[in-house]
Amino acid sequence: MNIVNFILISLIYFLGSSTSWTFGVGYYTLYRPVIAGGLAGAIFGDAVTGFLVGALVNVVYLDFVSTGGSLKGDPCLSAIIAAISAILLKIGVLEALAIAWPVGFIGVLIWKYRLKVNICFVGKFSKKAANKKANIFLYNVLYPQLLLLLSCVIIILVSYVIIKLLMVIINLRYGVFTYILMLIGLVLVFNFIISNIKKIKKINLLIIFVFALLVLVFTKSISILYLCIGFLLYLMYKDFKLIKKANRNDNYTIKYKDLLKSWVVWMNFSHACYNFERMQGLAFAHCMKNIINILYIDKEKRLERIIYYTDFFNTEPNLGTPIHGYVISLEEKFSKNEYNGDINTLKRSMMGVVSGLGDSFTQTVLTPIFISICVVFAFNKNIYGVIITALALSFVILYISYTGFIKGYYNQKNGLMDRINEVKQSHIKRNYSLINIVLFALITYNSLALINSLKLRATDLFISIGITIIIRSTGILYNIIKNRKIKNN
Repeated sequence: MNIVNFILISLIYFLGSSTSWTFGVGYYTLYRPVIAGGLAGAIFGDAVTGFLVGALVNVVYLDFVSTGGSLKGDPCLSAIIAAISAILLKIGVLEALAIAWPVGFIGVLIWKYRLKVNICFVGKFSKKAANKKANIFLYNVLYPQLLLLLSCVIIILVSYVIIKLLMVIINLRYGVFTYILMLIGLVLVFNFIISNIKKIKKINLLIIFVFALLVLVFTKSISILYLCIGFLLYLMYKDFKLIKKANRNDNYTIKYKDLLKSWVVWMNFSHACYNFERMQGLAFAHCMKNIINILYIDKEKRLERIIYYTDFFNTEPNLGTPIHGYVISLEEKFSKNEYNGDINTLKRSMMGVVSGLGDSFTQTVLTPIFISICVVFAFNKNIYGVIITALALSFVILYISYTGFIKGYYNQKNGLMDRINEVKQSHIKRNYSLINIVLFALITYNSLALINSLKLRATDLFISIGITIIIRSTGILYNIIKNRKIKNN
């Protein structure tokens, strides 16, 4: 790894982990294993291997969801380590998956540490604000992002050192070590397939899954993927028709360009200083800064209103943007003495509803569909398909966020209600189970096809399947004993 490779890999991990500087779409693209792995592979001169390894890692993280600041793993770091391992160690994709999988748990510790440390920046801002010297950009963006960048550089450096040590171990005990890694990789893939089949509760979905799998096995073609994409595009067209236009009026004090600037700040820095104390509070105040500077002349009054908006706030950052637009309209009325209510109380009352609704759409419906398509394309070494799908997802996320922000301001409360109705009536959400089950069949088929292409021995497959069954049986037995103890108590 030369210095250029090191810098580029660190930047990918930083941008994926940060969600800043990418209009928020880095979380939905760069942070996902299939994208992160592909880019890491490209940096080391083997994009195809990177995307393939990233796709396999993504199989394990396919149901990844982060809600309310919780994180069950670090898919971005896992994919980067997997891609680097496969290319530098010259090992198979299963072995690379086995090396990268535990790394995700380390990422959880880093995430929690980051949310705790960021509380310090909130405290520093509050102290500076008390002395009327606060610059919200420094404490919401610059300092926490520099710390995150430093953390990412250190993590990538340590990871590279570990990979170099693994190179020595593999060279000394190549057969035994790689065989164990291969079995672990197989167990991870088989466990994913069994876990997701177990989640299929409806008999009609199970029939569709089996039928799609059989079609794939006998035709050995992924034409069904393009049918799925065509159906998705049709549903997206119907959903876009549900989105009503904002009632734009340029007679307001706040102009369209001012709203646009505020939206850009929010989209880039909503999680720049995400923390356990106020979550997105500092970011909300940051996006209100230019609005407040327009509405108020007095510097002390400006600072007072900025501090006011640093209150606790946490919602889905894209579907929740009508709240921001609505709050801006209320702040404008407040500055003209046309509104005397507590805006923060109203803001908090809105964020909970939109947060639950937003996460249930962007994280559990929209993103899994697009990323699953990326995974299938990656398995089939169609890099252009992966890139186009990732860009399409980015466009959809930005469009949802932008339209909500503008409508929240011009349509106010109706803008928020429209957003709630749009999600509830979404054709994609209504048909998610059907699309998801077909994509799951495609991923299952391609995962098994990849394993088959490795020409493993039948004994290796039986051993790994046996280990998977033992692990899952142990888990089931543990839950039964645990539930009985709870009932007895």
